[in-house]
Amino acid sequence: MNWNAVEVDLRDNECSQDRSLIGELSRGDIPATIFRRAIGRADCEAIMERLVERELLFDAKKDVPLRFREESIPEGHYREGKSDKSLQAWRNDSNGERKIRIDIGSSLGYRGSDRESFLKHSAESNQLFDNLFDGLIDPIEVLYKGLQKIAPDKKVCTAKEADGRLYGKAIIRAHYGGYSYAPHFDSVRRREKRTDYQAYRFEHQLAGVLVLQNTVLDGISAQCRIHQCFWEPEVQPYLSDNNFYEYADKNQIPNADIVLEPGDLYFFNTGCIHEVPGVDGEAARVVVATFIGYSDEDPEVFVWS
Repeated sequence: MNWNAVEVDLRDNECSQDRSLIGELSRGDIPATIFRRAIGRADCEAIMERLVERELLFDAKKDVPLRFREESIPEGHYREGKSDKSLQAWRNDSNGERKIRIDIGSSLGYRGSDRESFLKHSAESNQLFDNLFDGLIDPIEVLYKGLQKIAPDKKVCTAKEADGRLYGKAIIRAHYGGYSYAPHFDSVRRREKRTDYQAYRFEHQLAGVLVLQNTVLDGISAQCRIHQCFWEPEVQPYLSDNNFYEYADKNQIPNADIVLEPGDLYFFNTGCIHEVPGVDGEAARVVVATFIGYSDEDPEVFVWS
Protein backbone atom coordinates (compact mmCIF):
# COMPACT_ATOMS: atom_id res chain seq x y z
CA MET A 1 0.00 0.00 0.00
CA ASN A 2 1.11 3.55 -0.71
CA TRP A 3 1.66 5.70 2.35
CA ASN A 4 1.77 9.25 1.06
CA ALA A 5 1.66 12.72 2.59
CA VAL A 6 -1.35 14.92 1.90
CA GLU A 7 -0.71 18.42 0.56
CA VAL A 8 -3.01 21.22 1.71
CA ASP A 9 -3.35 24.79 0.44
CA LEU A 10 -3.08 27.27 3.28
CA ARG A 11 -4.61 29.99 1.11
CA ASP A 12 -7.84 28.03 0.59
CA ASN A 13 -10.32 29.46 3.11
CA GLU A 14 -12.64 26.47 2.82
CA CYS A 15 -11.82 23.71 5.31
CA SER A 16 -12.57 20.23 4.03
CA GLN A 17 -15.38 18.69 6.07
CA ASP A 18 -15.26 15.24 4.48
CA ARG A 19 -12.09 14.10 6.24
CA SER A 20 -10.26 14.81 9.50
CA LEU A 21 -6.61 15.25 8.61
CA ILE A 22 -5.52 15.53 12.23
CA GLY A 23 -7.44 12.34 12.94
CA GLU A 24 -5.70 10.59 10.07
CA LEU A 25 -2.33 11.74 11.41
CA SER A 26 -3.18 10.52 14.89
CA ARG A 27 -4.02 7.05 13.57
CA GLY A 28 -0.97 6.90 11.31
CA ASP A 29 -3.14 6.63 8.20
CA ILE A 30 -0.96 9.26 6.50
CA PRO A 31 2.65 10.24 7.27
CA ALA A 32 2.22 14.01 7.10
CA THR A 33 0.23 16.98 5.88
CA ILE A 34 2.27 19.54 3.94
CA PHE A 35 1.60 23.22 3.22
CA ARG A 36 3.88 24.29 0.38
CA ARG A 37 5.09 27.91 0.45
CA ALA A 38 3.26 28.69 3.67
CA ILE A 39 5.54 31.71 3.73
CA GLY A 40 7.72 33.07 0.93
CA ARG A 41 11.43 32.45 0.51
CA ALA A 42 12.10 36.19 0.90
CA ASP A 43 10.19 36.12 4.20
CA CYS A 44 12.38 33.24 5.38
CA GLU A 45 15.53 35.16 4.47
CA ALA A 46 14.31 38.27 6.29
CA ILE A 47 13.58 36.23 9.44
CA MET A 48 17.02 34.63 9.30
CA GLU A 49 18.65 38.05 8.98
CA ARG A 50 16.70 39.24 12.03
CA LEU A 51 17.82 36.23 14.11
CA VAL A 52 21.49 36.78 13.26
CA GLU A 53 21.28 40.57 13.71
CA ARG A 54 19.89 40.09 17.22
CA GLU A 55 22.61 37.52 17.97
CA LEU A 56 20.08 34.80 18.66
CA LEU A 57 21.87 32.72 16.00
CA PHE A 58 25.30 33.01 14.41
CA ASP A 59 26.59 33.08 10.85
CA ALA A 60 27.68 29.53 10.01
CA LYS A 61 30.43 30.91 7.75
CA LYS A 62 32.20 32.39 10.77
CA ASP A 63 33.74 30.91 13.91
CA VAL A 64 31.30 29.62 16.48
CA PRO A 65 31.00 32.01 19.45
CA LEU A 66 31.79 30.25 22.73
CA ARG A 67 28.38 30.88 24.26
CA PHE A 68 26.67 28.96 21.45
CA ARG A 69 28.92 25.97 22.06
CA GLU A 70 28.00 26.13 25.74
CA GLU A 71 24.26 26.37 24.99
CA SER A 72 24.19 23.58 22.40
CA ILE A 73 21.90 20.60 23.07
CA PRO A 74 23.72 17.27 22.50
CA GLU A 75 22.30 14.95 19.83
CA GLY A 76 19.51 12.73 21.10
CA HIS A 77 19.37 14.07 24.66
CA TYR A 78 16.25 14.67 26.73
CA ARG A 79 15.20 14.43 30.39
CA GLU A 80 12.60 12.16 31.93
CA GLY A 81 10.06 12.97 34.65
CA LYS A 82 11.53 15.19 37.38
CA SER A 83 15.08 13.97 36.89
CA ASP A 84 17.73 16.47 35.84
CA LYS A 85 19.85 13.67 34.36
CA SER A 86 20.16 13.81 30.59
CA LEU A 87 19.15 10.62 28.80
CA GLN A 88 19.80 9.60 25.21
CA ALA A 89 17.02 8.60 22.85
CA TRP A 90 19.61 6.78 20.74
CA ARG A 91 23.25 5.84 21.03
CA ASN A 92 25.50 8.54 19.64
CA ASP A 93 29.13 7.71 18.90
CA SER A 94 29.89 11.06 17.30
CA ASN A 95 31.62 13.83 19.21
CA GLY A 96 31.83 16.21 16.26
CA GLU A 97 32.58 19.71 17.51
CA ARG A 98 30.73 21.22 14.56
CA LYS A 99 27.45 19.56 15.53
CA ILE A 100 25.55 22.29 17.36
CA ARG A 101 21.85 22.76 18.07
CA ILE A 102 20.66 26.14 19.27
CA ASP A 103 17.15 26.54 20.68
CA ILE A 104 15.43 29.92 20.69
CA GLY A 105 12.58 29.15 23.05
CA SER A 106 11.79 26.71 25.85
CA SER A 107 12.04 22.96 25.26
CA LEU A 108 9.71 20.90 27.45
CA GLY A 109 11.68 17.79 26.54
CA TYR A 110 14.95 19.27 27.78
CA ARG A 111 13.81 21.76 30.46
CA GLY A 112 10.61 20.17 31.77
CA SER A 113 12.13 18.24 34.68
CA ASP A 114 11.95 21.45 36.72
CA ARG A 115 8.35 22.57 36.22
CA GLU A 116 8.65 26.02 37.80
CA SER A 117 11.84 26.82 35.93
CA PHE A 118 10.33 25.65 32.64
CA LEU A 119 7.19 27.78 33.02
CA LYS A 120 9.28 30.83 33.96
CA HIS A 121 11.56 30.28 30.97
CA SER A 122 8.49 29.80 28.74
CA ALA A 123 7.06 33.16 29.84
CA GLU A 124 10.35 34.82 28.90
CA SER A 125 10.42 33.04 25.53
CA ASN A 126 6.85 34.06 24.74
CA GLN A 127 7.70 37.66 25.60
CA LEU A 128 10.62 37.48 23.15
CA PHE A 129 8.41 36.08 20.41
CA ASP A 130 5.78 38.79 20.99
CA ASN A 131 7.95 41.36 19.17
CA LEU A 132 10.73 39.35 17.52
CA PHE A 133 9.00 39.42 14.14
CA ASP A 134 7.80 43.05 14.18
CA GLY A 135 7.66 44.27 10.59
CA LEU A 136 8.01 40.69 9.28
CA ILE A 137 5.61 37.84 8.70
CA ASP A 138 5.17 35.90 11.96
CA PRO A 139 6.02 32.23 11.23
CA ILE A 140 4.49 31.09 14.54
CA GLU A 141 1.12 32.57 13.56
CA VAL A 142 1.38 30.82 10.21
CA LEU A 143 2.10 27.50 11.92
CA TYR A 144 -0.93 27.86 14.20
CA LYS A 145 -3.07 28.80 11.19
CA GLY A 146 -1.97 25.64 9.42
CA LEU A 147 -2.80 23.52 12.46
CA GLN A 148 -6.25 25.09 12.70
CA LYS A 149 -6.71 24.20 9.04
CA ILE A 150 -6.28 20.48 9.68
CA ALA A 151 -8.23 20.60 12.97
CA PRO A 152 -11.16 22.90 12.09
CA ASP A 153 -13.46 21.56 14.81
CA LYS A 154 -10.97 22.03 17.65
CA LYS A 155 -9.77 25.02 19.66
CA VAL A 156 -6.07 25.38 18.88
CA CYS A 157 -4.26 27.09 21.75
CA THR A 158 -0.86 27.35 23.41
CA ALA A 159 -0.61 24.68 26.11
CA LYS A 160 -1.29 25.90 29.62
CA GLU A 161 -1.37 24.65 33.18
CA ALA A 162 -4.48 24.70 35.39
CA ASP A 163 -3.42 28.08 36.83
CA GLY A 164 -3.26 29.60 33.35
CA ARG A 165 0.52 29.71 32.97
CA LEU A 166 1.56 29.05 29.39
CA TYR A 167 4.16 26.75 27.90
CA GLY A 168 6.39 28.11 25.16
CA LYS A 169 4.22 28.83 22.10
CA ALA A 170 6.90 27.52 19.70
CA ILE A 171 10.63 27.09 19.37
CA ILE A 172 13.18 28.00 16.73
CA ARG A 173 15.83 25.31 16.28
CA ALA A 174 19.04 25.79 14.34
CA HIS A 175 21.16 22.76 13.44
CA TYR A 176 24.80 23.28 12.45
CA GLY A 177 27.53 20.92 11.27
CA GLY A 178 25.46 17.92 10.27
CA TYR A 179 23.44 17.74 13.47
CA SER A 180 21.12 14.77 13.06
CA TYR A 181 18.12 12.99 14.56
CA ALA A 182 18.50 9.21 14.39
CA PRO A 183 15.30 7.10 14.22
CA HIS A 184 13.35 7.93 17.39
CA PHE A 185 9.94 8.94 18.71
CA ASP A 186 8.77 11.85 20.87
CA SER A 187 6.12 11.60 23.56
CA VAL A 188 5.37 13.51 26.75
CA ARG A 189 3.43 10.46 27.95
CA ARG A 190 5.45 7.48 26.74
CA ARG A 191 9.03 8.75 26.68
CA GLU A 192 9.41 11.76 28.95
CA LYS A 193 6.64 10.72 31.38
CA ARG A 194 5.68 14.28 32.31
CA THR A 195 2.81 13.28 34.59
CA ASP A 196 2.77 16.67 36.35
CA TYR A 197 1.94 18.63 33.17
CA GLN A 198 -1.46 19.21 31.55
CA ALA A 199 0.01 18.16 28.20
CA TYR A 200 0.20 14.62 29.57
CA ARG A 201 -3.56 14.23 29.18
CA PHE A 202 -3.51 13.93 25.39
CA GLU A 203 -3.54 10.53 23.76
CA HIS A 204 -1.60 11.58 20.66
CA GLN A 205 1.40 13.82 20.14
CA LEU A 206 2.08 15.48 16.81
CA ALA A 207 4.59 18.05 15.62
CA GLY A 208 4.47 21.07 13.35
CA VAL A 209 7.62 22.23 11.53
CA LEU A 210 8.09 25.27 9.30
CA VAL A 211 11.42 25.35 7.46
CA LEU A 212 13.19 28.72 7.46
CA GLN A 213 16.51 27.58 5.98
CA ASN A 214 17.89 24.32 4.59
CA THR A 215 21.43 23.07 4.62
CA VAL A 216 22.64 21.53 1.38
CA LEU A 217 25.72 19.45 0.56
CA ASP A 218 26.37 18.10 -2.93
CA GLY A 219 22.76 18.78 -3.87
CA ILE A 220 21.36 16.88 -0.87
CA SER A 221 19.44 18.61 1.91
CA ALA A 222 18.39 17.39 5.36
CA GLN A 223 14.84 16.05 5.16
CA CYS A 224 12.52 14.13 7.45
CA ARG A 225 11.86 10.41 6.97
CA ILE A 226 8.78 9.02 8.75
CA HIS A 227 8.24 5.30 9.24
CA GLN A 228 4.79 3.69 9.42
CA CYS A 229 5.64 2.27 12.81
CA PHE A 230 4.42 3.47 16.18
CA TRP A 231 6.77 3.11 19.11
CA GLU A 232 6.30 -0.04 21.18
CA PRO A 233 8.60 -1.48 23.87
CA GLU A 234 9.81 -4.16 21.44
CA VAL A 235 11.11 -1.43 19.12
CA GLN A 236 13.21 0.36 21.75
CA PRO A 237 16.30 -1.93 21.70
CA TYR A 238 16.64 -1.34 17.97
CA LEU A 239 16.39 2.44 18.45
CA SER A 240 18.89 2.46 21.30
CA ASP A 241 21.43 0.50 19.25
CA ASN A 242 20.87 2.46 16.02
CA ASN A 243 19.56 -0.71 14.36
CA PHE A 244 16.02 0.37 13.55
CA TYR A 245 16.45 -0.43 9.85
CA GLU A 246 17.02 -4.06 10.80
CA TYR A 247 13.63 -4.06 12.53
CA ALA A 248 12.01 -2.19 9.64
CA ASP A 249 13.37 -4.62 7.05
CA LYS A 250 12.32 -7.64 9.07
CA ASN A 251 8.78 -6.29 9.47
CA GLN A 252 8.52 -4.70 5.99
CA ILE A 253 7.69 -1.27 7.40
CA PRO A 254 6.98 1.44 4.79
CA ASN A 255 8.41 4.94 5.12
CA ALA A 256 7.90 8.33 3.54
CA ASP A 257 10.47 11.04 2.81
CA ILE A 258 9.16 14.55 3.44
CA VAL A 259 11.08 16.77 1.01
CA LEU A 260 10.83 20.45 1.89
CA GLU A 261 11.99 23.86 0.75
CA PRO A 262 12.30 27.01 2.91
CA GLY A 263 8.79 28.28 3.62
CA ASP A 264 7.18 24.82 3.62
CA LEU A 265 5.22 23.71 6.68
CA TYR A 266 4.31 20.16 7.65
CA PHE A 267 2.64 18.23 10.48
CA PHE A 268 3.25 14.61 11.48
CA ASN A 269 2.72 12.16 14.32
CA THR A 270 5.78 12.03 16.60
CA GLY A 271 4.67 8.63 17.91
CA CYS A 272 5.74 7.24 14.53
CA ILE A 273 9.44 6.50 14.33
CA HIS A 274 11.07 9.37 12.44
CA GLU A 275 14.51 10.73 11.65
CA VAL A 276 16.38 13.64 10.09
CA PRO A 277 19.80 12.76 8.64
CA GLY A 278 22.68 15.12 9.25
CA VAL A 279 23.91 17.11 6.25
CA ASP A 280 27.09 19.06 6.95
CA GLY A 281 26.41 21.88 4.52
CA GLU A 282 27.67 25.44 4.77
CA ALA A 283 24.40 26.85 6.13
CA ALA A 284 22.45 25.80 9.20
CA ARG A 285 19.12 23.97 8.99
CA VAL A 286 16.69 26.25 10.83
CA VAL A 287 13.04 25.51 11.63
CA VAL A 288 10.15 26.86 13.66
CA ALA A 289 8.72 23.88 15.51
CA THR A 290 6.01 22.88 17.95
CA PHE A 291 4.69 19.78 19.61
CA ILE A 292 0.94 19.25 19.58
CA GLY A 293 -1.37 17.37 21.95
CA TYR A 294 -4.50 15.83 20.43
CA SER A 295 -7.26 13.48 21.57
CA ASP A 296 -10.34 12.64 19.53
CA GLU A 297 -12.81 13.68 22.25
CA ASP A 298 -10.89 16.65 23.67
CA PRO A 299 -12.22 20.01 22.41
CA GLU A 300 -8.76 21.61 22.67
CA VAL A 301 -5.56 21.01 20.78
CA PHE A 302 -2.53 22.04 22.85
CA VAL A 303 0.61 23.49 21.25
CA TRP A 304 3.97 23.77 22.97
CA SER A 305 7.70 23.88 22.35
